[in-house]
Order: sequence, then structure tokens, then C-alpha cells
Amino acid sequence: MKFFWKIYFSFTVLFLLAFGLFGTWMIQMTFQQSYQKALKDGEWDNRMYQLAFETSLSSMNPETLSDNMVQVIAVTVTQNLSDSGNVYRIYNSSKDLLYERTSCKIDGTEPLSVLSQEQPCSYLVKRAGDTTWLLYACRSTVGGKTYLLESLTNISDIYQERESYYDWYTAVMMGMTVMVTLLVFFISHMLTRSVTSLSQTARRFTEGDLSARAAVSGSDEVAELSADFNRMAVSLSDKIEELTMQAKRQEDFTASFAHELKTPLTSIIGYADMIRSIDCTREETMDAANYIFQQGKRLESLSFKLLELIVAEHQQYQYHYFSVRKLLEEAQILTEEKRKERNISAERVCDDGLIFGEKDLLISLFVNLLDNARKALPENGEIRILGKCRRNGYFLCICDNGCGMAPDEVTRITEAFYMIDKSRARKEGGAGLGMTLCSRIIGLHHARWKIFSRQGKGTVIAIHFPEGEEIYDKED
Repeated sequence: MKFFWKIYFSFTVLFLLAFGLFGTWMIQMTFQQSYQKALKDGEWDNRMYQLAFETSLSSMNPETLSDNMVQVIAVTVTQNLSDSGNVYRIYNSSKDLLYERTSCKIDGTEPLSVLSQEQPCSYLVKRAGDTTWLLYACRSTVGGKTYLLESLTNISDIYQERESYYDWYTAVMMGMTVMVTLLVFFISHMLTRSVTSLSQTARRFTEGDLSARAAVSGSDEVAELSADFNRMAVSLSDKIEELTMQAKRQEDFTASFAHELKTPLTSIIGYADMIRSIDCTREETMDAANYIFQQGKRLESLSFKLLELIVAEHQQYQYHYFSVRKLLEEAQILTEEKRKERNISAERVCDDGLIFGEKDLLISLFVNLLDNARKALPENGEIRILGKCRRNGYFLCICDNGCGMAPDEVTRITEAFYMIDKSRARKEGGAGLGMTLCSRIIGLHHARWKIFSRQGKGTVIAIHFPEGEEIYDKED
């Protein structure tokens, strides 16, 4: 059963049950009040009847008092009572009827006494046909003689009143049932509308519509559930997109890696086959061997870069404080020979600060950044290294006045095997992995970097290294 129908039937049954029980209780309470009042009135009437009878008998001589005289006295007494339509009876001690006064015919009733030997007074409710009678009886002893006095009161009106209330309430209940069912139907629809919408959104999401989001209105539990679903959907969408991008990157990485291997291997195989199958001159053999050597070095560089990437991703490192100046000096020394080939200068203006990290990774980072700057520069180009020590860490900028990059190239520069100028990169022995490695090293040190570049103007790489405690906090 759907949640809508559960709410609908639950509210309808609960409301009708509560309303029915309350109405029945109210009618019954009203009836009980009328019933108790009728009992009190019947008792009072019987007491007055007894008092008047005993008062009349007390003035008579008990020895001369006969049943006929009792009848005469009873007529006189009952005439003085109010004409309420009550029935009055008098019995002697043998329960023989001496007198009965009634102004109406009573069908289905027989004169009786409701008194036992121990009870001085008692009552009984008896139904005769369509009429309900209240019988009150009392024992009266005068002059040594005992009489039984009965008064019968018609209390059918209170029962008829109760029946009329029930009839009226039944009609009201039928009307209320129609109104309540419509009202509960509307309320159930309002309450479950957001749940239905959330269910439809969940189905759309499972069918592949990752942009599906639930509508959030109000601040109740369903709204919180919808908001939680949206947060979950956003998280899942991001995860799925991330996995998709990761799969695409792996696919691109595999394709690029295969392509990078294919070109030098094709050259190596071709020149090796030429040396093997053709009688070449010494000069031709040397040229072929030199080309094979260059392509082999390129493959070696590619394998080393891949190894560095794998090691940087999975190895556990011990971090220590290192002088920025010493790290940059060592990186400059390692890149100095190739810079001299094109007379490229490297000016360093840095504060003497400390960086918390792993030495080999930091040197690899600086070497790759300086080498990339060198590759982008023409002869007589300039590289500037600026460093500032601040309270929240160390800020480092590596600037060059080289060819620069387009905005779309800046966003892809850290992708594996991505090369802006492939012919230049291969000529320089690059494999398109240097900036990828730099990005991994930056991440391992919880640093932040940003690349600013304009074509024909140059490139600026800004890096912020945090304090050592920040790295520990993030790793913990």
C-alpha cells in the first residue's frame, strides 16, 4: 500500500473513530443526566406519596381501619398529588392490590412489588411495549399494619430523546464522513506531494539523469530529506564525473603513452633494420646509431618521469625544514648547463626562508619549473625567481619572458603527455610529464599554485608553501 493511502486511511479512521466515540459519549452522558434526574423525581414523588398516605392513616383508629377505608384514603391522597400521569398502587402485607390509580392504560405490565423483606425502599425500570416505566416502591407501617406503596412514572421521553440524538448524530456523522474523507484526501495529497516528487526525482536519477534534483520547500522532515537527497545527488554526480574524468584521463594517458612509445620505437626499429640489412658507410652507420641513441635517451627520460610520478603518488615521505635559497641554488646548478647553451640567465631575489617538505621532491619541482621556463625562452632569455617569507608561509614566483601560453593551454598544462609544441618538446627530450609531476609534488606539500601566462609576453608561476604545522594538521 502506498504511503498516501496509509496516511489517508489512518487519518480518516482515526478521526471518525474519535468523533464517533466522543459523540456517543456525549449522548450517553446527556442520557445519564436525564436518567438520574428521572430517578430523583420518581423517588421524590414516591416519598411524597408515602408521607401523605401515612399522615392520613395516622389520624384513623387502627382497630377500625379496613381495606375499604384504605382505598378511600388512597383516592384522597392521590387526588392531592400533581396530575403527572403517574400510576399509584397500594398493597397490603400479603401483597394483595388494594388500590390502583392511573390516568392511562398500561399494556404489558402487572402489579408487582420490587421490595424484598430487607429493603424499605427500592426501584425498577421496566419496559412495557413502547413505554418505559420507572417503578418506585416503599414499605409503610401505620398502626401495626404494613402497606406496600408503588408509584410508576413514564420515562419513555428520555429514551426517545436519546434515540433522536442518535438519529441526528448518525446523519451528522454521514455528513462529517464525506467532509473528512475529502479533507483528509487533500491533506494526504499535500503531505505526500513532496515525497512523491522526491521518489520521481530518485527514479530519474537512477535512470541516468544526474542533473535531477528534488524541490525543497518548507523546513519539515521531508524538506530536510529532500535537501539531504540533493546533497547526496551532488556528491554522487561529482564522484561519477570525477570517475568519468579519471577514466578518460587514464584512457588518454594510455593512448598518449602508446603514441609516445611508438614514435621513438619506430625510428629505432627502422634505423636498426637499415644497419642490419644494408651495407652502410661508416658515416651513415654513425648517423643511424646516433639517432637510435637519441631516441633511446628519450625513452629513458620517459621511463624516469613515469617512475617519478608513481613514486610521488605512493611513497611515504619524511618532511623536514629546508632553506629555500639552498634548494633553488641546487636546482639552478642542475639546469645551468642547458641554460648556458642558449645564454639564458636566471636571476634570484629571495628572502632567506624555510620550506617544510621532502628535499628530493622540492628539488625535482624547482628543476622542472626552471627547465620548462628555459624551453619556452629564446636565446638570451631571462628567468626571474622571486621569494617572500610571510607569516602564513613562503611565496615563490618563477617568471620568464618566453612565448607564453593561451588560456586554454594553461588549463591543460598539467595533463600527462600534454605538450604545447610537440616538435620543440621532442627536440628538447621532453615527454609532457614535467608539469604533471609538479602538480603532484605541489599537492603532496599541501601547497597552492597558480599559472599566469600571456602569449608573446611570458609566464608567471606563483606558489604558496604553508607552514609546517599546517601540513601536519592536514595529514592528521
